[in-house]
Amino acid sequence: MNTEALRTVAATYGTPTYIFDVREVEARIRLLRSLLPEDTGLCFAVKANPFLIPYVADMVDRLEVCSPGEYEICIQEQIAPEKIVVSGVNKTYESMKRILSYSKGAGIYTIESEEHAKILRTLAEKNQMPLSVLIRLSSGNQFGVDAETFFRLAKEIQESPYLTLAGVHYYAGTQKRQSKLEKELDTLTAFAKTFEEETGTVLNELEYGAGMKVSYFINDSEKDQRESEPEPQIQALAEKLGTCDAYGKKTIELGRFLVSMSGYYLTRVMDVKRTAQPGFLILDGGIHQINYYGWMMGMKQPEIEVLAEKDGDEELFHLCGSLCTVNDVLARDVALHDPQKGDVICFKRCGAYAATEGMAMFLSRELPQVLICKTDGKIEKLRDQMETYLFHVSATT
Repeated sequence: MNTEALRTVAATYGTPTYIFDVREVEARIRLLRSLLPEDTGLCFAVKANPFLIPYVADMVDRLEVCSPGEYEICIQEQIAPEKIVVSGVNKTYESMKRILSYSKGAGIYTIESEEHAKILRTLAEKNQMPLSVLIRLSSGNQFGVDAETFFRLAKEIQESPYLTLAGVHYYAGTQKRQSKLEKELDTLTAFAKTFEEETGTVLNELEYGAGMKVSYFINDSEKDQRESEPEPQIQALAEKLGTCDAYGKKTIELGRFLVSMSGYYLTRVMDVKRTAQPGFLILDGGIHQINYYGWMMGMKQPEIEVLAEKDGDEELFHLCGSLCTVNDVLARDVALHDPQKGDVICFKRCGAYAATEGMAMFLSRELPQVLICKTDGKIEKLRDQMETYLFHVSATT
């Protein structure tokens, strides 16, 4: 969004406010579609920004949910269950029973442990409901299973009258360098070939969380900024996918890379203090409302813009939030022209995770309102500001 549009939003709706621009997500998806092999599927990892679910659903092939709550959002938004990948490290009998009562078995379900396999097999047999599953292969963390367990679970699935093994689910982290991504795809290709040689079964599908890089900070190294350019990353991924011939279908699962550039956070200056040098601006937001990956106490400076025209000499200020903790610093040593109470400051590139990874409950401050800029440019309010003090009050009061 341009400066004038952001000024209009601040004047119309006030602060603190999140606004997510669907047009920027649409542009990123177009770029991916244009550069990736034509048969590559796209999956939106909704944990990156659940507010975008109804606006992105028709632009991608799948939506990945990682919790019962995320699935409930999809139900509320009337997302077709066949588009949903039900992932997540903690599946329970009750949560999967609820999900299957809605999906009627449509969609795809990940197995990340022997417990998951037991739950899905039991429910499928009880309801005589065929289920398509992906076994998640671990990269050495708490998610997924090791290769030996993968082989054992695959055999059990093949013996089940209701479970069908679709393939492999894999995700090893975010903000990956290209060399790591290429190594992962080589490993996954080799795994599929070994599996076919030893079992005689082809793993038809790879659901791959690419974890591609996004540059958040203007003081990132030149190398980091260069490696975070979207087009070269997509082109390199496309070339590697072209050599990954062990799977018939490949779906790329993205969250941060897909939506980070679509978000803007508007917060207002409430106080200007020159008790030290640099001075301090107290904002009506803070770290309870916004967070960036790799960000701590404002040591790295995100892209920000003061939505006011100012002249005069520059002064350095630390931008601080409303929390009573020295940790609540959003940016340090920012050069500003005569900042005043009421000025609105925009934090950019916060379309992924920023709205949900803050310390929302700390000090019982409010949650910001949320707006959406739709593909036609019209602004819609999705949610008013919400009070959090109710979380700390006894339900019997």
